[in-house]
This record gives sequence, C-alpha cells and structure tokens, in this order.
Amino acid sequence: MLSCPKLSPLQSRFLASLATLALLGLIYWTIGHPPLAYAAELDFDGAGEPRGGEDHNWHRITQEALEEDGVDPEGDEGHTTPVLIARAPVVSSTGGNNIANNANIEAGNTSVWLFPVEQLQSRHADRGPGLPSYVEAVAQTNVAHGELRKRHDSEQDDTQDLDARQNARARTIYISMNTCLQPNYVGSGTQSAAPPQLTLYVATDESNENPGPQGSQGNQRAIPLDGGFAATSISVDDSWYMSVHAPSLPDNFTGVWNYELAVSIDDYFHSVSNDTDPNLFLLDSDSSAALLVTNNLTQADPSQQSFKDWMNLTAPYVVFASNVNDTRTMGLSKSFCGLNKNSQIAGAQDQSDGSATNVQMQMTTRGLGNKPKEQFYVTALNGSSTYFATLAQVGNSTSSGSGVVGGGGKVWQTTVFPTKSDGNCALLYNLDFCSEVAYAVPSTPDLVANYSRFQSLYDNFTLNYYHNFNYSLQQVPCHTTSDAQYSLARNCDDCAKAYKEWLCAVSIPRCEDFSSDAKWLQRRNMGQPFFNGTELPSSLLNQHYTPMSKAPTLEGTIAYSQTYISSVATNSSRNPMIDEVIQPGPYKEVLPCEDLCYSLVQSCPAALGFGCPFPGKGLEASYGSRHGNGNGTLTCSFLGAYVYTGGASSVGAGVMMSRAWRFGVQRGIGNVHGMGEQDFDMTWSVIILCTELAEHLVPDRPSAVGMEKNIEPFIEYNGKTTSSQNPQAVSASK
Repeated sequence: MLSCPKLSPLQSRFLASLATLALLGLIYWTIGHPPLAYAAELDFDGAGEPRGGEDHNWHRITQEALEEDGVDPEGDEGHTTPVLIARAPVVSSTGGNNIANNANIEAGNTSVWLFPVEQLQSRHADRGPGLPSYVEAVAQTNVAHGELRKRHDSEQDDTQDLDARQNARARTIYISMNTCLQPNYVGSGTQSAAPPQLTLYVATDESNENPGPQGSQGNQRAIPLDGGFAATSISVDDSWYMSVHAPSLPDNFTGVWNYELAVSIDDYFHSVSNDTDPNLFLLDSDSSAALLVTNNLTQADPSQQSFKDWMNLTAPYVVFASNVNDTRTMGLSKSFCGLNKNSQIAGAQDQSDGSATNVQMQMTTRGLGNKPKEQFYVTALNGSSTYFATLAQVGNSTSSGSGVVGGGGKVWQTTVFPTKSDGNCALLYNLDFCSEVAYAVPSTPDLVANYSRFQSLYDNFTLNYYHNFNYSLQQVPCHTTSDAQYSLARNCDDCAKAYKEWLCAVSIPRCEDFSSDAKWLQRRNMGQPFFNGTELPSSLLNQHYTPMSKAPTLEGTIAYSQTYISSVATNSSRNPMIDEVIQPGPYKEVLPCEDLCYSLVQSCPAALGFGCPFPGKGLEASYGSRHGNGNGTLTCSFLGAYVYTGGASSVGAGVMMSRAWRFGVQRGIGNVHGMGEQDFDMTWSVIILCTELAEHLVPDRPSAVGMEKNIEPFIEYNGKTTSSQNPQAVSASK
C-alpha cells in the first residue's frame, strides 16, 4: 500500500498555488484563441443516428476558413457562389532619407511605396562642400566659398536641432525617380520610338494609402516620366504613400523596367537642369574623336578664390555619348542612371585620363573670356556619323550615391554633333605657344599616332615666325613718352597680341572634309593625292577658277586662264609645311576671320608694313566673314570659336554661338576706337600687292616653288632688322 509523502505546511501551500496558476493560465490562453473554444458537434449521435439541425458554431469555423482562402463568406443565396476578394497591394517602405530604392516592375503592375514618419522626422543630411561658387563678373564677393559653407553648416545644425524638438510639424519631401533600364525592342523593323514611360503617383491626402491608376484624381498626383525622369514635392506631417505604375507594352517590346525612386527631406535626389542650353558645346571633331567644352563655370578673375577652386578640380562633370542610331538611350535622355547604364560612351570621374572610358577630361581656361571650363576629348567614334552628347554631374559632384543629398546625379539638355569622314583632318589642342588652338587641322592617321610630334610640327613652325616678328618689334620705341609712341590707342603689347592671334589662325588652318559642300570653305592642296593614294579627277582639277573677282583678267594672262590645279589658292596650303611635311592631300579650310587681319593692321606700327587684301581682289580667298549665312554657323575661323551643331539643342547652341560671335567681334574690331564692323570701309593705309610674287620667304627657305606663277594678294612684312633670320615678306593670303 502506497502512502503519500507527508508535506510540510509550506510545501502544501506552494503546491496549491502552483496548481491554481496553471489553471488560470490555461483559461487565459483559451480565451486568447477563440477558435479553440468553439465546439463542433458531430454529424451523428452516440447511437449512430444523424443529428438534426446545424452546429451553432459552424458558421464561425467556416467564415475563418473562407477568409483565409480569400473567399467572401457573405455571398448571396446562402453562400452558394463564393467570390474572390482582391488582396491588399504589397507596400514597400523606402530605405531612408536620400536613399535610392531600386526595383524592377512588369508591364501593367503598380508598386506602392511608403515613406514612414520615422524617416520624415530624421535629421537633415549634410550636403557636403559641393562645387565652387559661381561668381558674376560684376557683383563679386570677397567671402571665400569655404567660409560661406561653414556659416551655412552652422545654420543648418541649428535648424536640425529645432527639427528634432518639433518633429510633429510638417515637412516638405522631395520625390524623384529615374528609369535605369527599359523593355527590349523585339520588332522586325528599325526601332522608331521608345518604350512607354512609367508614371509616378503621389498621394495628396494622408487617407490615400493606395495611389495609382485606379485611384481618385482628387487625392493623388500623377506625374508621367519624361525622358526617364520625374520629380515632385509635397508638404506632409505623417507617413506618406506613393506608387510607380508600368503601362501595358506594345507587341514589339518585351521585358521589365528598372527604376530608382528616392525620397528626401533635403532636396531632390535626381535632378535635371532647367537651362534651355545644354552647357556643352562642340569645339570641333574629326573622323574618330570630338572635342567638347562646357560654358564658363565662373566669371571670377584669376585672382579670386572661385577661379582657383574651379581650376583645382579634376573633373567636376562627365559626358555621355551615343550614336543617334543606337536606340538603347531612346527615352532616357533625362535619366542619369539610364544614360550611365546604356550610353555607348560614358565618362567617369575616377577615369579622367579616359584610358577605360574613351573620355579624357580636364579643366581649361581656353576660349571665351579665358574663364574656367571643363574640356572633354571623346574618342572611339565612327566617321561620317552623328552623336548625342549629354553633360552630367555625378551625384552632387563631390559625393554620390545613397545617403547623399542630390546623390542620384544631374543631367543637362542633350546636344548633337557630327564627325568628319575623309580622315585627313585631326583634332589639335593643348599647344604650348598657340594655346588657343582647339580644332581639326590638316593631318594624316600616321602623324596623329605620334601626337606629341603632331603638336610640335605646328606649334614650332608658328613659334619660329613669331620670334622673327618679335625681333622687328623690338626695334620700335615701345617704352617711351606718349607723344613719341606710334599710337595713343594701341601699344606694342597690343601689336604682339594681335600678331600672335593672326599668326596662329593663318599658320594652323582649320580643316574640313574636302567632300563638304559648304560654300564658305576654301579648297586647298587639290593636286596632291589623299593619304590613301587616291587623287581628285582631272576633270575637276582643270576647271576654271577665279580667285579675285575684281582683279584685271586680260585674255592671255595667268589670271585669265587659272584653274584649280594652277592656282596657288587651291593647289597649295597657306602654310608650306603642310604640303611638304604633313602631306594630307586635298582638304577644305575654314578661312580666318577678316577682322583678325584688320585688327593686326590697326594694332601695329605702320613701319612694319602690314596690310589686308581688298574685297574682290583676294580677300575672299584669304579670309572669311563672321556674318556667315545668318543661322549661327561657323563661317570663319577665330581662336575660341564653337561649332554650331543644331539638332537636339539647336536653340541653346545657337545662343552660345551668338555669344561666341560677339566675343570674337569684340576682340577683333569692336573695341577699336569704339568702331563697329561697318566702320571698316578699307580706308586704311594698307599695302596691297597684286603683282607677281617674286619672293615668298620663310625661315631657312629662300622661295616657294611655283609661287612666281601666280598673282595673289598678301600682307607684306617690311619690318627692318639687323637679324639675318628676319623674313622680308610673309604671305597672309592664298
């Protein structure tokens, strides 16, 4: 017989308490799980007979089962026809302030995003140093940009502390997105249109938790993407909903979209410049490369801090470029990530030498105003082609990516540019002496392969001429009393500057394809074979040519019977070194602007004997006019000129081209005694020689072969000097 152990009074009370607690716990657990409390009656009683009536708890069990299966238990006619109810949309929470949320979306779908109140109430992000300030030429500031940034940061910290104490107040959120990838074209013909654009929906009322194409337009905002970009802002004080909707796809497209969506309490994560011009301009191109440059990035003087800060940067901007026949960027012209992922050529800030990107980038002061600009040398291009190019800023230029204010990048308007076709014009820039030269010049592929030699040939030839000129200028009493100077308006420095600008322009001709049909171009070197051995047909070479429409052309004289092959103007180059050393074959020249010659004559002492040809008597074969054809096209060459490209950004390029013309005129003749172009009526005392050339002397070269056979006007150089290296005459026209 078993006997129960004898418990002490303390043990007995403990056991009773434990049992009571266990029973209470079971009761509470049962109450917390109602389905377990429902008793379902069996269909049959204990004797095996069917029960009558319906289980009084069965409707509860059935309802929960139907709801779990997505069936509406409230169907009509005794629930005989179950109805599927729509599931709530999947809502994704944004990753945080200034975070790029990347996602794919299929056609016809809508992705809902929530910007939670916790992110709304977060602290403002540090904007970073950013780019140097833009200083206007007139209203200049002496406060360094860094000091301004310190003050701004201090004020920003105070604002952040205030925000932390007043989290409940409304804030503006900046919503932006970029399309990074698009569905693929699978049609049989050439793609002529981009895939349809995505649409961004943003709730305008906190009660709208499912904005989208099916929502009410009264409490949401629909922003169709344009060029793969959309942005909007709204003031909110709580969690906020937005969505991205993908439209249905035409039959000739397949695949998904990939996009970046970002929400910021600081500023837009993605942005597009509001400027109408592209801020990117073509200096020139050849058959495999293009040289582009930004506008002036500041108007500060070299002594100002902003000027120095800009020039100390390596590559504040990048460039994206694609052939117009490449459709991968179609519909993505305003999307940084779209251009970065799909462009044929994409510059990178950490690859400024272009070794891996085919885009060499550097700061320069060459060109208009000699202010800081960024230059892009884009290579690996196809000849006879047209390209789209877009200037872009990686993040905010000093930092990029998630967590950075403006970290998604910024793009400007697209511009277009052509490449040359013949292969005997090559881009020349970064010269030591003629530092303002930045355009295509006569060349051959073999010469360009040794680029340093290519640069030296042109630069050294010009520098030798300048040295000889300088010897003569030293004979002029430049540093003397005002009444003894050769001019009260100009001095020897002005003369030296005008001569250098003229010399670089005429000795390093701007080259165009011989196949170009532009009427303002001058044929050159027609009798020489192309670098590939082919020649122009004799039927063209023997055509009659009249270089001077107003010169005497008596029957039987050379001028009367001139042809393309017999005329110096068409059968040779202005610079004899081109024909003898480079041997590019036939090409066409964009003639130097006539005001370069006028400025030279007016800036230098009359004793040096400079003169310009008259209209109809050689001027048109030697110099071009800035007036051109009236649409901004570059019809004459001057240092710092941009090429008008038209196309995708014709308005902007035209505006910039007009600035280039104004600058050139101002430098050339607009500042001469306050005179304009209409004042130059050739009433100057100039030396015009329209007789046979007896001499065409250059350093170490007593005469030019064949020159004595032609009548050509030229600038005569009569400066006298004791130096044996001084030339007696330098041709200024051919």
